[in-house]
Amino acid sequence: MKHVAAFFGLSLTMLPVCTALAAVEKTSLYNKQFLWHELESSLLKPTEFASTKAELKTINNDQNIQYKLVKSVGKGSTYDHYQAYFNNQPILGSNLVVARNSNGSIRQTMGKLLSGSAKAKTAVYHDVMQPTLEQTISELSVLEGAKIVDIMTAYTLIDGDLLPVIQVKTRLHGRSERWVLDGNNLAILSKQDDTLYAVAPDSLQEQGYQVGGGIGGNTKLGAICFSPSPSSMSNCTSYQYDSYNPVGQELLFEDLDRDAIFAEFNGFPFVIKKENGNCILENPYVTTFDMEKSETEPASYVCQQNNENFVKSEIDTNYNARLSYSAVNEGHFNGGLVMQFFHKKLRELFPNQSVDCSSSGYCIKPLQQKVNHHTIFGSNFAWWDGAYVNYGPGDNGYQFYSFTGLGIVAHEVGHAITEWNSAIGANSHIDYAINEGLSDIAALAALDYFQHAASGAYTQSQSFVDMFIEQQGQYSTNRKWWYGWDIVVGDHAMRYFELPSWDGRSIDHWKDFTSAKTGHDNGGVLRKAFYELVKTHNWSIQQAYNLFLRANASQCLFAGMTINEFGFCLIDQASHITVDNKAAEEVISDIADSLAGVGISTGIGLSTLDADIWLNYNTVNYDLSRLNPGTITQIEVHWGDGQIEKWHQSDNTAIYPFLKRKKVLAEDQLVRFALHVTTVSGTTSSAFKHFFTRKAEACAPYMTNDVLYTDSISFGGHEFNGLPAGYTPYITSPFALATKQDYTINFSQDLTGKLLDVFFDYNKNGKLELDENIVSEQRISGKSASFNINQQISPGMGVLRIAISTGELDYYIWDGCGLVDNSQVLDVMLDMDSVALPIIANFGIEYLEGNRVKFTNSSQVNPNKAVSYLWQFGFDNKTSRVKEPSIIEYPEGGGQFDVSLQVSYDDNSDLDTKSNKVYLAPIEQCPAKIRYADNAGVLYIDELKLFNYNTELAILPSAPGYNPQGYSKAVLENFSMDHKSNLSLEVMTNLIPRSTAESLLNNSNRGIRFTIWLDENRDGVFSADESSFGNDPNYDYWLDNSTCRTLNDQEYCQIKAIKSINLPRLPWYDRSKNFDIRAKIEEHPQYSYKKDACNLFDYGEIHDLQLKVTR
Repeated sequence: MKHVAAFFGLSLTMLPVCTALAAVEKTSLYNKQFLWHELESSLLKPTEFASTKAELKTINNDQNIQYKLVKSVGKGSTYDHYQAYFNNQPILGSNLVVARNSNGSIRQTMGKLLSGSAKAKTAVYHDVMQPTLEQTISELSVLEGAKIVDIMTAYTLIDGDLLPVIQVKTRLHGRSERWVLDGNNLAILSKQDDTLYAVAPDSLQEQGYQVGGGIGGNTKLGAICFSPSPSSMSNCTSYQYDSYNPVGQELLFEDLDRDAIFAEFNGFPFVIKKENGNCILENPYVTTFDMEKSETEPASYVCQQNNENFVKSEIDTNYNARLSYSAVNEGHFNGGLVMQFFHKKLRELFPNQSVDCSSSGYCIKPLQQKVNHHTIFGSNFAWWDGAYVNYGPGDNGYQFYSFTGLGIVAHEVGHAITEWNSAIGANSHIDYAINEGLSDIAALAALDYFQHAASGAYTQSQSFVDMFIEQQGQYSTNRKWWYGWDIVVGDHAMRYFELPSWDGRSIDHWKDFTSAKTGHDNGGVLRKAFYELVKTHNWSIQQAYNLFLRANASQCLFAGMTINEFGFCLIDQASHITVDNKAAEEVISDIADSLAGVGISTGIGLSTLDADIWLNYNTVNYDLSRLNPGTITQIEVHWGDGQIEKWHQSDNTAIYPFLKRKKVLAEDQLVRFALHVTTVSGTTSSAFKHFFTRKAEACAPYMTNDVLYTDSISFGGHEFNGLPAGYTPYITSPFALATKQDYTINFSQDLTGKLLDVFFDYNKNGKLELDENIVSEQRISGKSASFNINQQISPGMGVLRIAISTGELDYYIWDGCGLVDNSQVLDVMLDMDSVALPIIANFGIEYLEGNRVKFTNSSQVNPNKAVSYLWQFGFDNKTSRVKEPSIIEYPEGGGQFDVSLQVSYDDNSDLDTKSNKVYLAPIEQCPAKIRYADNAGVLYIDELKLFNYNTELAILPSAPGYNPQGYSKAVLENFSMDHKSNLSLEVMTNLIPRSTAESLLNNSNRGIRFTIWLDENRDGVFSADESSFGNDPNYDYWLDNSTCRTLNDQEYCQIKAIKSINLPRLPWYDRSKNFDIRAKIEEHPQYSYKKDACNLFDYGEIHDLQLKVTR
C-alpha cells in the first residue's frame, strides 16, 4: 500500500500521511528574546495535564499541542525541561529548555517550538491494550530474537504533519536500538542504533570488601602489576612470559582524598568482595563480568596472598592468543579508577548533593561491565548499551589489544554518565557528536588523573613515559593528547586532540560538520576546543574538564540541541568554575574564544527583532516584510564582511528595497550578521545570526564506473539533454522550482528495474547526506519516477542530486559526496520558490458524503507576485475565482463532470491550466465510494467468486480492476440461486508486496477486513443484521502463495478472504426476487464491523451485485 511503503524499501518521504488542518512548524528559540514575552504570557502558563506518572505543569500551544514540564533542575538559577504532547502522547524530538535566573525570569531558551494545529488521526496500535501491543510487536519478524526494553506510543513530525507512531527500544547482540513504527500498520519509519561505541555508604571493609590485584597490560604497555601496596603482588612482579617480554612491574595508585569512594583503601580501585576464599570482582560501585565464563555471575578467582589473582597457565594462554595478559584484572582496576574519578568530580562540582542519583541534580549509578565480549559484529569493539559497558577482547594483537585500556573504559563510562544526566544519545548527528566528544574528553581527563596519582616501578617504564609524553605540534609524539594509544598495536591513536583531523576523518572546525561523518569524527570539534582551552588559555586539564562535566551533569544539555546551544551551556557554567586567579569575565572570555576557534558561536547576542535571516551557501538573505513599514524610521544592516548599509526615513528614499535583501559574500568565512530596526517610538530592535559561507555547489561524487542510462532527464518544466555517462553538474545557473509539490522525473529510456536516489541539500553545506535522501533506492518502473521537496526550507538556492544505479550498494554516502559505482549522476542547482518560478496549475479532489466534493489548490506560483485563479466545476456554469473553493455540492443525480483550474499572473507573464474529471453516482441512502480518488489503485478487488459450500458457481467478470470511485456494480444475468441456500463470496486482492500483505494479516490485529451484506428488506441500506455469519472479522483470510510473483527483484502476492451468508426465504407467492449484495474489502477500517456498509473509506473497494433468488 502507498502508506506502508517503508516495508518494501521506499524512502520515508514517499509515505503519504493524513493532511493536517494547518502544517505544524518548528521555530528555533535560541537567542530569540522577542519570543520570551509570548512564552511567559501565554505558552508557559501552568495548566492541568493528565499524566500517568504525575500531575505536572504544561504549556499550551495553539489548539492541540501541549508542552509538559518534565523536570526543573537547579536551585536559584534553573533549567526547565519541556516535552511536547499531542492527544496526550509525546511528540518525539520536541524537547525545549528554558534557562531562568534566580528571580524566575528567562535568560535563554533552547530547542525548537512546535506551532500550528494538527488534525487528530486514527492510530490502530495507539488504541490496543499494552499487553496486546507488546505481544504484537514481539512477533514482528524484524525484531526476532531481540529483547524489548520499552514500548511507547507517540507522534513524530514529518513534513509538517504529526504521524502516530510506536517507539520501540530493543537490545540484541549487545546493541541498543530504537525503532519508530507506523502507528497504523507497524511499518518501519526509522531505526536508530543507540549503542555508543569507543572505537557515602557504610564502610566497605565492614561489608566484607577488600583490595586485590593482579596482572594486566599488553605487548605495548608491558606487564603491569596492579598493586594495593608495595611488594604485594609478588607473583606478578616475578612473572615473565618469555625472554622477549618484560618482567611484571609494580603499579601503585593512591588518592588520599577523604571523599574518594575507595578512601578506606587509600583510593586503590581494585576492590573485591571476599567470600569463602574466593575473590569476587564486585563492589558497590563496579561489578565486572567475564563473558567467556559467565554472563550472569561476576568474575571471581581463588584468592592468593594479598588477594592476588594469578594463575600462570591462564595468563600464558591469554598472552599467547591475544598479546594481552588479563582483560578481567585490567577492566576491574580501570573501571574502579574511572568510577572513583567521576564520583570525586561530581561531588566537587555539586557539594550540596547528598545522594549519588537525584532527579533534581546529577546522577551516577553503579557500573556493570562485561569484558571479553565477543559479538556477531566482531571483537574490536567497546560500547555502552544502556545497561552494561562492554569490552571486546581485540583481534589477537593484529590491530588491537584487549579493549580494557583506561582511556577506553573512561570513554564508555562517559557515555553512561551522559545518558544518566543529559540523556543525549545518538538521536541526531549533533547529539552523536556532542556525546562522543564528551566521552573523548572524559577519557583524557581520567588518564590525567591516573598519571598524577600513580607511582611504583611501572611509572618509570618507557611505556608509561611514552603514554604521557607531551610535545606540542609533534604529530607522532604528542601522546598525552592522544586517545586509544594503549590498545592500538601501532604507534598511533584512535583519535587526536591537538589536531583532530590527523586521524584522516575527524573535523577541526564546525564548518566541516556533516551527517555523513560519524559522531566520533564530528566530535573532533569538542576535542579541539578542550585542547585550546588548556594550551592556549592555560587551564589545567582538570579545570577544563570541570566545565564540560558540569554542563553535562547540570542538565542544561538536552537531546536535539544545536551546537551553539551546547556552547551556551558551557558558558553558563562559568560562574561555577574556578580557574586559578582568573576573574569571572576572563573565564567567560577563555571559553568563548576556545569555542569560537572551532566555529561554535556564543556571543551572538539576544535577538529582539522578529526577522527571517538565512544563508544559501555564500548568499545572506533577510526579510522584514512582516513588519509595518510605516512604523520604521531606520534600518541598519551589518553584512558581516565589514560592510554596513543604512536606510533613514529622513533620506526620502524608498524603504521597500531594504525590507527584503540579499548579498553574496566571500566563501569559507565566519559571517557575523546583524540587523537593527528603529521605529517611530525610538525603540531599536536587533536580530543576530552567525554563518559559515560556502561555495554554491555540491561536492562531486567519487565515480568508479561511469554508466549512461539515459541521455535526457526532465522535471518541473526543465529539460537536461545530451547527458553523458557518469557525473554531470548543472550548477552555475539555477533552475526555478517550488517546494511542497509533486514532480515527475522523465527519462528518455525505459529504466524499469534500475534504482533511483534523489537528494536535496537542505542545510546548504554542499554535501548530500543521509537525512537529505528524499528518494532512497526506489525501483524505477518505466520511463518516469517522482519526488517531492517537502521539508520546511528557506527560499533560494539548493542542489538537487539525481542518481541512477543498478545495485543496492552502488550509491554509498561517503563524506556527503558519494562513492558511486555503475551509476549516472546529475546535480542541478535549484532556486526554490524564486521570483522566476513558472506557474504549474494543479489541484486535488476529495469525495465527501452526498455528492459533495472538496477541491484543494496545490498549484505552483511565485508567492511574491499577484495571482488570479479561475475554477470551472463542469455544471450549471458554476465558477469561482478564489484560491481555495473548498467544498462544492454537485447535482444529486450524479454524472461525469469536467473540472478545470486556470492560474495566471496579473501582469500576464505566465498562465497554466489543469483539467480533471469528477465521477459521481446518484445520491443514495447508502453511498459507496472511496474518500480520495488517488487511493483507488492501492488496494482493490481483483477477483470475486461465488460458491455454494465447496462448489464454485461463478466468477464475476466486472470485479477486476478499479476506478476512481473505488466502486463497481454488476447484474448477474442468466444466473439464479434457490432461496434459503448458502452463498459464499471469495475475494482476491490485487498484487501487493509480500511484506505488506504479511503485516496486514497479522493475527493479533488484522489490518484488512472483508465484509458482505444482502439487502434483504430491499430498502437500499445494508444494515448490520443483513451481514455475513459471525461477529469476529478476523477469520478466513490467507495469503495465496500460488499467485505470488517477483517484479523488479521484489515479491508480490495476493490476499484472499471468504465470507458466507444464507439467502432469504421467499414466500409461496413469490417465484423469484432480485436482491442486492454488497462486498467490501478495506485496509485499516475506521468504523465498526458490519456497521460500515454506507461509510466512505480511505483504502479498498466496494463491489455491488444483483442476484436473482428463486423458489
